[in-house]
Amino acid sequence: MAYELHIYRTDSARAEESVIALEEWQTFCANDPSMALGDDISGVNPNTGETITISGKSTARWTSPSTQRQYFFDYRRGVISFIYSDDSIGKAKEIARALAAEIKGDEGEEY
Repeated sequence: MAYELHIYRTDSARAEESVIALEEWQTFCANDPSMALGDDISGVNPNTGETITISGKSTARWTSPSTQRQYFFDYRRGVISFIYSDDSIGKAKEIARALAAEIKGDEGEEY
């Protein structure tokens, strides 16, 4: 199973105001030509050859300029989640800076 990391804001005093709004995520993607936000995004698992499709208007595909591999950033309830890789963590840090957020793993480790 792949390890997920999450981009989110932490401000427990104003929890409702501190979540990343869907509109913020959509605006970020619209202004970043390397992000492709789509209704249905499909990719092929390089290990199994299986085609995986994610539906909804909240998942973006990013292609690494160095490896040409595709990575998915999925917005769910105020948090953007993605699978860790050396390529994806660099893009995630860029996204987190732009959205005044931080990155943590499933076990609470910070990136």
